[in-house]
Amino acid sequence: MKTIVRRWVPGVLFACMAAQAATPPASRGFREVPLRNGFNRITLAGHEAIVAYAWRENYNAHGFSVATIYARPGKGDAGRLLLVPVFGEPGNALKERHELTVSGGADCRLQDFALFDSGSAARLVRAWRAIGTGYAAAAPVHFDIYRFERNSDGLPGRPPFDFRFERRVEAAHAYCDVDEAMERELRL
Repeated sequence: MKTIVRRWVPGVLFACMAAQAATPPASRGFREVPLRNGFNRITLAGHEAIVAYAWRENYNAHGFSVATIYARPGKGDAGRLLLVPVFGEPGNALKERHELTVSGGADCRLQDFALFDSGSAARLVRAWRAIGTGYAAAAPVHFDIYRFERNSDGLPGRPPFDFRFERRVEAAHAYCDVDEAMERELRL
């Protein structure tokens, strides 16, 4: 599977995500965080982070990529990496993912994600669809939107950093490829 380079238009994407529609999305200042295969040093809401992004070869049309996100806690413990899990989905606020998958087949991508950062806030958009009647068949696409959170109060059961489910946006049309859905529905 080849790497897809996307050009996201933050104003359109965050129009879907904005808590207050009256706030001009472009003024929110979010930009896509580019990722490549390997170790990506990034910043999430002002915190140093690393995204490990690797290919899992299958020797068929269904190899896939897996990404894990880590953050540094800050001063005094700069050598320690902390896993940044993804929490929640509709009907299950406690669902916890430790990795994000980019997968599909030769015809269509079934799962993908993108990270966005504004310097003071970060978002994760996970696009996915069920396999339905097959890899090459169109199906409803879901965009799950998560916000980057810091557990500053040390609440038990929560990690120091996580992406917390905010909302699900349904694509207006069925698609074979979630990247096409992101491009058309979110104007990427």
